[in-house]
Amino acid sequence: MMSYRSDHDLAGPPADLETTGRQLARRLLPGVDELPPDTLRRLSAAREQAVDRRRQMLTEQAQLAWRQSVAGPSGRGWFDQHAPAWHVLASVGTVLILALGLWMIDNLQSEQFVSETAEIDKLLLTDDLPTAAYLDPGFKHFLKLSFPSNSR
Repeated sequence: MMSYRSDHDLAGPPADLETTGRQLARRLLPGVDELPPDTLRRLSAAREQAVDRRRQMLTEQAQLAWRQSVAGPSGRGWFDQHAPAWHVLASVGTVLILALGLWMIDNLQSEQFVSETAEIDKLLLTDDLPTAAYLDPGFKHFLKLSFPSNSR
């Protein structure tokens, strides 16, 4: 059951009420050792109920704030069941266009990779140097000595 709460209730207790509560608690604390155990249990249970109510009120406040932030200035939520059909079509169209774009990028990159690999293979196969020379560590050392790089 949802009860009606005013804006005053959602803001929390007023400052003077909180001050009064603190003064009352200070006066009652010295006599707490004289209370019977049954009364202490009831007071503990009442405190737990009060804490639970406060926690529930804060949860409701957070949910209300979230709903208002989702609804936006128009007051209609993103997930409104009565959204116009063109909103749905625009959303679906956007997703389809993004998916098509990703597919095209993947396709172009795959073709570019294949053509670059084919070019390297063509250069290796048509070169005068045997392919095994590129794998020889001595040849790599010879290339480093013959063509020193400026970046060290």
